[in-house]
Parts: sequence; structure tokens; C-alpha cells
Amino acid sequence: MILFLLCLIPIIFLHEMGHLITAKLVGCGVERFSIGFGKPIFKKKIGETEYQITPWLLGGYCKVEGETMQCDSPRAFSNLKYRNKVIMISAGCIVNIIIGLIALGIVKLGLHYYPLFLFGYLSILLGITNLIPFPALDGSYPILVWLERFMGKEKGYELMGKIVGVGFVILMTLNIVAGGWLIWLYRYEILLNILKVICYILKFLI
Repeated sequence: MILFLLCLIPIIFLHEMGHLITAKLVGCGVERFSIGFGKPIFKKKIGETEYQITPWLLGGYCKVEGETMQCDSPRAFSNLKYRNKVIMISAGCIVNIIIGLIALGIVKLGLHYYPLFLFGYLSILLGITNLIPFPALDGSYPILVWLERFMGKEKGYELMGKIVGVGFVILMTLNIVAGGWLIWLYRYEILLNILKVICYILKFLI
């Protein structure tokens, strides 16, 4: 469980960094960069972007300007060229797949280190599954942005926002269920690690 989280957190960070960097490169405004979901335990605004870390670390997001709504700003996602939208949307998954392949390649070359193997495997898995065209996953956006072609920007992005909102609720529910199942599955290991930390702190204080 601990090893899984230690691998997952940097994978999520790299995924969202892919979105963040490409968004800024194509001229899209980024409002928030978050590792995790929920109320932040740390946040800092640098330039136009607010960076935050939250307690629920099984996910993350990069909130860009005008992502699911039509607005007049030239830096809004809805006003980007389609090519730039696809580049920005796909960047996180591409980063995960490339980093994962590099990690597994290093293992293949002789560094038989299980955490590195797990990191590479999970990175590729996250990159590929995020390309599935399910609402709120990256793979859905190249399809959903075409709604503006048929309905116009205002109605198209309004419908897109509703579809993504429903998808996000479903994904968060699955996320919470999966997180709860993992905690239950590794409850003894988690308890043992907590006790070890307490003993270490007491030993240090005494």
C-alpha cells in the first residue's frame, strides 16, 4: 500500500505537469494545479496559477481557463486551435507512457529494482487508461470539443460541462471505493507503519 502510493504520487505529478507545461506553451491560461482532490493542506499562487496539495492523493487535475465553458478570453481552452487542444489534453498521458517505458527499460537492462518496475508499470497503465473516451478522462476531450462544431460554442461547451461533471462524480465515487478497498486490504500494514512512526517519534523524544 505504502509503495503503491509512493509510486502513484510522482506519476500523478508528472501527468499533471505534462498538462501544465503544454497548456502554457500553447497559450492557455491555467487557474489551478492540484495534486489530489478536496480541501488543500498547502497552496501557493505563482503568477496566474494556484498550486496546491490535498489529502486525497489518488488523483489530481490541472484546471485551465474556459475548460468547459465558452468565454471571450483568447487564452481560454475553448478558443484554442483544435490541434493545440489535443496536444494539451494528450500531454499528461504521453508523459506517463514515455516515463513508464524508460523505467521498464532500465529494469530490462539489468536494474532489477521492484519499486522501479512498479513505477513504470503503473505509469504506463495510468497513461493508457486515461486515454479511454469516458467523460472527465483525458481521452473524452478530443471528442467532446467537437460539440461546438454542431451546437455552437455556447451550447456545445455548456453540454460538455454537464457531461464532464457527471463523469467526474462517477470517477470520484470509484476512486473513493477503490481507496477504501485498498485501505481495508492493507489495514494491518498501515497500522504497523503508524505504530513504527509513533515508536520512532517516542524514541527520538525520550
